[in-house]
Amino acid sequence: MAPKGLYDNGPRVQALTLLSKGFKPNKIKADTGLLKSTIYNLQKKALSRGYDPSKDQKILIAYMEDAPKVGRPKKCTPEVEEAVIKIISKNSTTRELSTQKIADIISPLAKEGISARSIHQILCRRGYKPVKPT
Repeated sequence: MAPKGLYDNGPRVQALTLLSKGFKPNKIKADTGLLKSTIYNLQKKALSRGYDPSKDQKILIAYMEDAPKVGRPKKCTPEVEEAVIKIISKNSTTRELSTQKIADIISPLAKEGISARSIHQILCRRGYKPVKPT
């Protein structure tokens, strides 16, 4: 069984449909793999988002989708990534820059600056590896 929050919208819609048609939660659990408490939570969430089976049987994805997650904004935007690659690819001298020096150059582009670790992650993601100059 999948951990909480990793259910696809398909089984969610199926579970809500079966529940609205009068199926027992144990049968729905066997068919979809969703826990009994999850099924009732889905129904509660859908009802709070405007689902009313007495008026309309349509189940919209908006009733089922997870709410957007809050969190720290990303500093590694595509523009910042492209700027890092542009600096690294400029010439042989810039290829020898440390991640801290690249971060110092790129920091004005990022809203609240960018760390050397973030630069390192960008370079690793793009396939760059540390090498000694010869």
